[in-house]
Amino acid sequence: MRLVLHRSPTLLLVALCLLVLPGANRIIEGIPFADPAPTGESALQARIVFTSNHLGEFEPCSCPDLPLGGLAQGAALVQDLRAESTAPVFYFDAGDRLFRFDVAAISQQEAARRLKSVLMVDAGNVAGLDAAGIGGLELGAGLEYLKRLDQRARYPLVSANLTDHEGALLFPASTVVTRGDLTIGVTSVLPGGMWMDAYETTDPLKAAKAEVKALRAAGVDLVVILSNLGLGDDKKLARAAKPDLILGSRSREILNEGARAGSVSIAHAGSRGRYMGDVRWYADGTGRGPHLVPTTMPVMAEGRRHPEVSSLVQRTLTRLADPRLGVEPIYPWDPRHPAYDEKRRAP
Repeated sequence: MRLVLHRSPTLLLVALCLLVLPGANRIIEGIPFADPAPTGESALQARIVFTSNHLGEFEPCSCPDLPLGGLAQGAALVQDLRAESTAPVFYFDAGDRLFRFDVAAISQQEAARRLKSVLMVDAGNVAGLDAAGIGGLELGAGLEYLKRLDQRARYPLVSANLTDHEGALLFPASTVVTRGDLTIGVTSVLPGGMWMDAYETTDPLKAAKAEVKALRAAGVDLVVILSNLGLGDDKKLARAAKPDLILGSRSREILNEGARAGSVSIAHAGSRGRYMGDVRWYADGTGRGPHLVPTTMPVMAEGRRHPEVSSLVQRTLTRLADPRLGVEPIYPWDPRHPAYDEKRRAP
């Protein structure tokens, strides 16, 4: 006799009750911060925090037993770390930040998703993002729209394998970020084989390998790849390109203790802003180094909110509540406009 557990209505009901049981704590805790670290490293010299798979999400989870997330809460967490840490704090986004889907919608829905993407860029500006990787979902409204968002961003969007059909890069392949005496070289890759009218993606392993080599030749202290390949392929990427650290997106895992592939550290921080990746970079430890301790931090919904980002969120919510969003422009000579003047006429 074979017992098929996944088809039992009773077992399914019990499992569901356990998942939604009020007061159940399903928050994943990371490695507590300490110097020396619980794993033996010491002499903290920097922290590298990052987000991944934001998917255009800017509000906390509405689940009563999982009060996590919030764009303003995550920005406040970074702000507090920078204010309190005696070591420099670097801040990156690993990709798939701007959109939830890779296809455009229509009318109001498309206007709403583009409005959210603008919020994600503006919040990154205010919160002090140092660089962002281009994920496949960044192209969800087309290449030209992404270029416009790139012009709006005060941080670089990088990709080593997003090219036109002649092989020319469409965005910088990498950037170098300096804090104090430390420099981090940052590059990014998308899955290969993507092809649209205006762009394509080349072999990510080959592109990453070449860019890591160039960054090491430039003399940076640490080489980071913002990878949109997913955790399984991140391990292949580690062996092929040999960076020091991979910050991953796409597969949406939460690696609260990180992972390793040879000497390369790999970090993933879930999705929708519920968690923030936190990589502690120590000066001392066993082996040659660099001595990295990747983990994650929950972003608590009831936590402090970054005032400027909170203001951006509220403005976005107000605009999203307008049922005419994206349908037609509202001018002062339109009777529905709050500044309508009966004596005024359209030009």
